[in-house]
Amino acid sequence: MCELAHATSKCKQTQFKAKHDSLIVRRGKKRAVIAVAHKLLEVGFTVIKNKQPYKDPNIDYQKLIVDKNASRWLKALSKYGYLQKQG
Repeated sequence: MCELAHATSKCKQTQFKAKHDSLIVRRGKKRAVIAVAHKLLEVGFTVIKNKQPYKDPNIDYQKLIVDKNASRWLKALSKYGYLQKQG
């Protein structure tokens, strides 16, 4: 679990990195890694207990979906005449 905690502390913009960064100043590297490992166990238990996928509170999933699909949606709107080309 500590290896996983150390790896998640390297990820960008996750709740685990934020927790690691906040604890590393006050408690040190080793205790921060143990705390993140404990948090991972809590999250894992909750995911299994509730039978729902994990969603990081620091990530805007709606924005990711829009960014990924916006060009395809605009092409479809243009194809069916709902969006007029300007120019």
